[in-house]
Amino acid sequence: MVGRLVRWLGPWTPETKRPPVRRRQVRVVGDGAFDAWVYAPLGRRPLGSTLVVPGLHYLGPADVRLDRFNAILAHSGQLVLCPFLPEFRRARVGATLVPDALAAFDALAAMPDAPHPRPGVFSISFGSYPALHVAAKRDVGALTVFGGYATFDESVRFCLEGDADHPHDPLNRPVVFINLLAFLPGAPPNRELLADAWLHYIRRTWGKLPMKEGAWRPVARAMSDALPETHRSLFEMGVGLREGGEAVVAQALIEGRSSLRHLDLGPIAREVRCPVTIVHGRDDDVIPYRQAERLHALMPGSTLHLTGLYAHTGTVLPSPREALDEMRSMIGIIEAMADGSLRGRLPSGR
Repeated sequence: MVGRLVRWLGPWTPETKRPPVRRRQVRVVGDGAFDAWVYAPLGRRPLGSTLVVPGLHYLGPADVRLDRFNAILAHSGQLVLCPFLPEFRRARVGATLVPDALAAFDALAAMPDAPHPRPGVFSISFGSYPALHVAAKRDVGALTVFGGYATFDESVRFCLEGDADHPHDPLNRPVVFINLLAFLPGAPPNRELLADAWLHYIRRTWGKLPMKEGAWRPVARAMSDALPETHRSLFEMGVGLREGGEAVVAQALIEGRSSLRHLDLGPIAREVRCPVTIVHGRDDDVIPYRQAERLHALMPGSTLHLTGLYAHTGTVLPSPREALDEMRSMIGIIEAMADGSLRGRLPSGR
């Protein structure tokens, strides 16, 4: 299992290649109902199982990068379930994520081809929120948190402003405004029109490098011109065309403090009892690696890996010594991923 993961996840394999696996769609029913993609190895029974909790992206598992990652896990010998979480597809981090993720975990554990009833959990980015709840409320083999956050307020502020040491992705601003929409001062009637406009903007700009480098501006301007006059000012703050967005968000965070408290992961992190591995890119421009260090501090028994080896997390090729260190880190990460899917074979309570 580890050997196949190393082969496909290492930088020596082009990101355009994807191993052959079986993929099927299932319906998950919890408080609501939603689809999920299930991946399995070809020609053999799975050795382990993993729930992959996606990050906040309107495509969910249909994002080609996530689809490839899930296929690689399955090719290594795992049964993988990755849900289309409705809230994430609407660019929201909300309370229904938790029951939906729990339902997805239960669906995977109950599958006839699941090798054991205690899958591992692997989360990406803001998927750390529902994933930690699953790890605290279910008998999970092990948890791997990739690019996750610990403190919602700090993560939101980084999305808007970055910091002195790390740039931020300018295309993420609308996510902040969508999630704070109920608390934004001066919001017009029919706030959902704004949410729909920001989500449409996200669909038009995400995943396209020219947009990240400035081509978003004419797109944002044309979309603003099509909105009612009452909605344009806040829309433009939300995409970065107009100044004042930082002050509006700061006020919204104060107004919504009590309602947003459940999004901070400190309390639930202390309830996680399974083995935990935390992985984060040093140059992550969505959630800064300091959030990984905070999570690690909240879970003293966890293992922390900060990496810069991969193209999507680093911009400078490592020196030979750094490359060796990064390779050791990559092997540790991959071993944790494989171990998490297999721990369900071990007696409960570890």
